[in-house]
Amino acid sequence: MTKLRLSSEEVFTHTERKVVLSRYYAIPNSHLKKWQTWNCKRWHKKYRSIIFILILILVFNATLYKAEAMDKVILQLRWDHQFQFAGYYAALWQGYYDDEDLKVEIRSAFTEDGQILQATDEVAEGRADFGVGAVDILIKNDEEFNLAIIASIFQRSAVEFFMKEETHFNSIVDLVNLKTARRENDLLDIELQAMLIAEGLNPNQLELYKHNGNFTIDDLITKRFDVVPVYLSSILYYSQREDIELKSIKPIDYGIDFYGDSLFTTVALARENPELVERFKRATLRGWEYALENTEEMAEKIATSFISTEENVEEIIDRNRFQAEKILDLTFYPVIQIGNINPHRWKTTHEYLHKLGIVSGDIILDQLIFDYEAILMQETKRQEKIMRTLSFSSLMVLVAILLIHLTAKNTMNQLENLFQNEMEENKKKEGIIIYQARMAAMGEMIANIAHQWRQPLNNLGLILTNIEDEFMYEELSKESLKDAIERSRRLINKMSETIDDFRYLSNPKESKAEFCIYDSIVSVIELLEEKLRLSNIKVFFGYITMDKGYGYNNQYSQAIFNIIVNSIDALLNTDVENRQILINIYKKEDMIITEIQDSGGGISEDIKDKIFDVYFTTKDKSQGTGLGLYMTKIIIKNNLNGNISWENTDKGVKMIVAVPCKGVDKNDEGRTE
Repeated sequence: MTKLRLSSEEVFTHTERKVVLSRYYAIPNSHLKKWQTWNCKRWHKKYRSIIFILILILVFNATLYKAEAMDKVILQLRWDHQFQFAGYYAALWQGYYDDEDLKVEIRSAFTEDGQILQATDEVAEGRADFGVGAVDILIKNDEEFNLAIIASIFQRSAVEFFMKEETHFNSIVDLVNLKTARRENDLLDIELQAMLIAEGLNPNQLELYKHNGNFTIDDLITKRFDVVPVYLSSILYYSQREDIELKSIKPIDYGIDFYGDSLFTTVALARENPELVERFKRATLRGWEYALENTEEMAEKIATSFISTEENVEEIIDRNRFQAEKILDLTFYPVIQIGNINPHRWKTTHEYLHKLGIVSGDIILDQLIFDYEAILMQETKRQEKIMRTLSFSSLMVLVAILLIHLTAKNTMNQLENLFQNEMEENKKKEGIIIYQARMAAMGEMIANIAHQWRQPLNNLGLILTNIEDEFMYEELSKESLKDAIERSRRLINKMSETIDDFRYLSNPKESKAEFCIYDSIVSVIELLEEKLRLSNIKVFFGYITMDKGYGYNNQYSQAIFNIIVNSIDALLNTDVENRQILINIYKKEDMIITEIQDSGGGISEDIKDKIFDVYFTTKDKSQGTGLGLYMTKIIIKNNLNGNISWENTDKGVKMIVAVPCKGVDKNDEGRTE
C-alpha cells in the first residue's frame, strides 16, 4: 500500500480530514473511530492547559491591578513625629486609609541631615500631596501658589506667649518695656503682631532678635528673654518638672481667633481629583476621632514607633500625654465636629495679615476652602446645561405652538388680574402679621424676659458654684478664673440683649442684614456650654452650609436659644444614656434650613397641635411659662418671614427652622422704631 504525502498548503476541516484519511489510507472504520476519539482527547487536554494558564495570568494581573489601584499619596507634617499629628497615625494604623484605597506615606518635617521642611513648600512644589499648616497657607497663596484647605483640626491657635509668674504684666502695652522674644519671618510672631495692632500698638516698637531653634524654659530662667512664644504650651511640660510658675498671654484674649493645625492640598488636585481628596479627608477625620478617644493608646504607640536611641520612652509617652490634653482643648471635640471650617474666620485672618503687610493679594474663599459637595453640584449643573441646550429646540417649537393659540389681549388681561389679586392678598397678610407681632410684643414682654433670663441665671449660678468649689479645694487658677469671668460677661451681655430683643420685637430697631446662620448657632452653644457640660449633653454638627440668612441676627439667635433650651429640658427629663443634640444647616431653594434634633423622646399625639400655643407648657408652673416656643414662632414667622415646624424621629423631636436668603424677603422696607 502506497502512502500519499499531503502538501503543506492543503488545509482541512475536521470532516475533510476524515475523508482524506479514509481515501488515501486503507484504515478500517473501527480503527478510524479510535483514532478520532484519541485525537479529541489530546486536543481537549491541550485546551485545558491553555485555559488554566490564562486563568493564572488573569488572577495575577487582577492582584497586581488591585495593588496598583491603591492611590499613593504623601502627607507632609509641619514638625517631627509627636501626638500633635496623632489623627494621621491613627488613620494609617487602624486601616482607615486602606479602607479608602489609599497608600499614605507620612513624612516628618526633619530630614536626615537636620534640615526642616516647610509643608507649604513641599505641597506647592509637588513633592507632597497633602500638608499640615496654619496661617502659612495664606502666606504661600499670596506668592501665587494656590493651596486649598481641606479641614481645620485645631479650632483655636496653639500659639501662646509665656513669662515667669513674677514678671510685671498688666496689659499688652507692658510688652514694649519687656524683652519679648521675636525673630524675623517667624510664624509664631504673626499672632503677636496681630495682638499689638488690635490694641493700637505698632509692632515695630518691639525689637527683633537672632535666635536659632525653639524658645525654651531656659530662655526665661537665664533671663535671656522676659516673654517667649510657644506652640502647644510645650514649655509648661518642662516648667512643671522644674517647679517654675509661669503665666501666659493668649491671642484669643485680644480678639485674634486664628485656626491652628489645618490639613491642606493644592487647588489643582482638589479640582482634578476631588474624589481622592474627599477620601483622604474622610479617613483622616476618622483617625482623629479614634486618636482623641484613645489618647493613652496613641501616646504609647507614637512613642514606641518613632523613638530614637537617644530618647527615653517613658519621657516621650509622658510628653505625648501632656500634648493630648492640650489638643483636646484646641479641637473642642466632641462638641464641635472634627475638621469643621468657618470660611469667614479664614477671611478675618487674611485681613489681619493684610494689615501687617504680610500679604497683599485678595482671598477667594470658594477656591481656598475645599467643598466636595459644591464641586459635585457644579458638575451636575454642567451636565444639566448640556441637556438644556439639547432640548432648547424642542422647547422653542412648543412655545411657538402655544403662542399661536393665545391672543395677546387675553394674556395681558389674565396677567393684570393675577397681579392685582396678589397685591391685595399681600396687603391683607402684611396687616395681619404686623398687628399680631405688635400685640405679642406689647402684651407678653415682661413674662418673656423673665422666661429668657432663667437659663442664663442658672448658668451664672453654675459658674459661681464652680469657682467656689475650685477655691475650696485650692484648684482655682488665674486662667480658670479669667475664663469664668469671660463666660459670665457673655451671659450678662446676652441678658441685656434679651431686653432689646423683646423691646423691638414687633418693630425692630436695627435694619435687616445678612448674617451667618452657623456663627449665630455657635454663639448660642457657647452661652449654654456650662449647662450642656454639667448635663452631659453633647452637641454635634452634621451637614453645615456657610450660606447666609437675611433678617435680624439677634432675634434669630433668640429663637435658636429657645429651641435648644427646650431640647436640654427634654433630655434632662428622660433616662436616655446618650444625651445628644444634632444640628444640620443646609440651603433649599431660597431658604436656609436649620434642623435641631434631640434624643429626648417625641411629642405625644394629644399635644402635638398645641406646642406653639401661647402659655401652653408640659412643665411645672415654677419651671416654665409656656411662652418660649410661642415667641419663637412669632420671631421666625412674623419678624424673619420664615417658617418653623417639627416632626417626631425614632429618638426624639426634630425642630425645622427656615429663614430666607437675601433677595427673597421683600418685607424689609419702611421699618422704624
